[in-house]
Amino acid sequence: MSSNQDLPMPVAQDPKPRGFRADIQGLRAIAVGIVVLYHFWSHYLPGGFVGVDVFFVISGFLITSHLISKPPKNAADVARFWMRRVKRLIPASFLVILCSVLGIWIFAPQTVWEDWGLQAFAATFYFQNWFLALTKVDYLAEGDAPSPFQHFWSLSAEEQFYFVWPILIGLLIFAAIKYKKKSQNVVLAGIGIVFVLSICYSLYETATEPGGAYFSTFTRVWEFSAGALVAVLGNKAHAAKNDLMSLVGSWGGVLAIAFSAVAFTGEMPFPGYIAIIPVFGTALILLSNSTHKYSPTLFLNTKLFQFFGDNSYAIYLWHWPLLVLMPFMVDDFKWPQKMIALVLTLVLAVLTQKLVEVRFRRFIDTSALLSAPRFLAAGSLVLALLAGAFYLNSARIIDDAQDVNKALAQVEKEVGESCFGASALSDGCTKQDAAETPYQQVAPEPVAAKTDKPVLYKDDCFASQTTDFQDRPVCSYGKGKIKVALVGNSHAGQWFPALDKLAQENGWQIDTYLANRCAVMGEEQEFDSKAKDEGCGELGDWATGQIEKQDYDLVISSNRQSVPVSGHSMESTEEPATQAYETILKKWADTGAQVAVIRDTSWPGATLENVPDCVAENSGELSECSGDADKWIPQDPQADAVKALDDPNIVQIDMNDQLCEDDRCYTVVGGILAYWDHSHLSATYAQSLSGTLGSRMEKALKSEQLFPSA
Repeated sequence: MSSNQDLPMPVAQDPKPRGFRADIQGLRAIAVGIVVLYHFWSHYLPGGFVGVDVFFVISGFLITSHLISKPPKNAADVARFWMRRVKRLIPASFLVILCSVLGIWIFAPQTVWEDWGLQAFAATFYFQNWFLALTKVDYLAEGDAPSPFQHFWSLSAEEQFYFVWPILIGLLIFAAIKYKKKSQNVVLAGIGIVFVLSICYSLYETATEPGGAYFSTFTRVWEFSAGALVAVLGNKAHAAKNDLMSLVGSWGGVLAIAFSAVAFTGEMPFPGYIAIIPVFGTALILLSNSTHKYSPTLFLNTKLFQFFGDNSYAIYLWHWPLLVLMPFMVDDFKWPQKMIALVLTLVLAVLTQKLVEVRFRRFIDTSALLSAPRFLAAGSLVLALLAGAFYLNSARIIDDAQDVNKALAQVEKEVGESCFGASALSDGCTKQDAAETPYQQVAPEPVAAKTDKPVLYKDDCFASQTTDFQDRPVCSYGKGKIKVALVGNSHAGQWFPALDKLAQENGWQIDTYLANRCAVMGEEQEFDSKAKDEGCGELGDWATGQIEKQDYDLVISSNRQSVPVSGHSMESTEEPATQAYETILKKWADTGAQVAVIRDTSWPGATLENVPDCVAENSGELSECSGDADKWIPQDPQADAVKALDDPNIVQIDMNDQLCEDDRCYTVVGGILAYWDHSHLSATYAQSLSGTLGSRMEKALKSEQLFPSA
């Protein structure tokens, strides 16, 4: 899992109620502390994302305890419960959403406005978790910058829990009364069933589709239910205890959380069976409620932990937008700047807790005009209008930038024909450092570059992880007599605009055998589920069978090796991958086809999150968006296999000199923006390289049949 997804959901605090448990407040401090440290310095605390699980268990315990003590008897009671949640949670969250929208408008580049405007809307109406599950778990979205609203996924899951839970508890208690059963037993059984169903679904979904499972409310309900089960056991079960058993239980729970924070990593499929450790640990602390003199209350009840517990909700709300937006405000975002962000988080959290969570909530309670429902309606409307206006304005900017041909003409006029596009890297360009010149305009403009993709995406021409690579579309372009197969993952697909132009010139028909992320080599690769591993491995035999059946004249292939061969790490995967490619390339050549492997292109994602965002932010200093060739040019076992085979019918084409020179690689070359994300060539730049690519293929293949126009 991406680290940017791992955010908790603390609960806004009332003044200390009767029966207040200081250990729970201290537990909140631990949870929010490990999450903040994880987000600021993830290498020190790789599993700090488990703070979300701690908060979910606490919420399930407290809310269920409240509902059992004051069970809802009718719809009005349920509505009053909801409005209490509104008064507790919504004012502070609406304030942070509003400030984040303003911060984006002032500091963030226009390339993120459309996406972040949508996420502001999703955060306002608390369906951010489903928005992320549907849009941000795809391989092609991994280069998108995390938004200031991403942490609202856990808030959304919690609000959805709050919406359903009082209805469920009310119905269970009503059933107990109607059928003259003991309420505790009926509620315990009902929540137990929810717990079992949810944890079974969580285990299944995490094993099969972990990206979406991470954000799903259904895979998280068992965590709330774990706390709820402790609450239903009754005060006798979790009353304050001073015995050895409670001491061992409470320290065991603390150790379980600490172990999870240190030992877990974002690459582990989550939630699933490993989430049981922090969830069980938190439930154990709640159940033990130890008052032993050597229990964790030694530190949980201290003023420091109580302070962070009291302000945990506001700390949670503010730390993430500051972490996302401050890099746009300062040149470097390192230790000193991060410390400033932490101080700002604490200052804003304290002010928010005192002025919004407490004082403004009291104002709603006493105001004759601004009731909770009216505040919810008015605040939602204002934020929805702001988010909508933000989104629509960004959409208009993108539409205005879509005329790429016009932009190309303007750029060519500015830089001159001899330094336009890849010519900037040739001897014919006399401008010094032409590839890093701060152009007045680039083409396509950064806001338009994000959609400057090959038509293959629109035509849905890729086997996808979402179907375990079992749906294998084949797209055909052109009606020429020369049959060409394009085989590989998205780094083969990125060359289609150039190849399509060559097809039109030389009378080719191009058929695509492509997959997202999976390198087509005939070997299983290590994804996040066994089904995907196997599906990816099968693509090699499938593509080979199609090549044998269709009798192609030319097979063009390229792959980015972003996933290791099963059983290997990325460091050790090169050798088995090379061997696999030797086997499959030989099979393709044995069909009578000539084979051309395009070496993988430089990868800005080694140091940049997103190329269009970087260019938009650094238009006057494009050197900020370039990188060292030894970091950007990736391993390519398929190209290594071509060298090992030494077969004249299997050739390699290297195009990296069209992106790099000497020891430097660029993202804007001669005024053309070369990438649409952090990895893939823009369609505009790929098409501009068609002449160079064609001449190099013609020279390597030495075939007049394939290049009759020459």
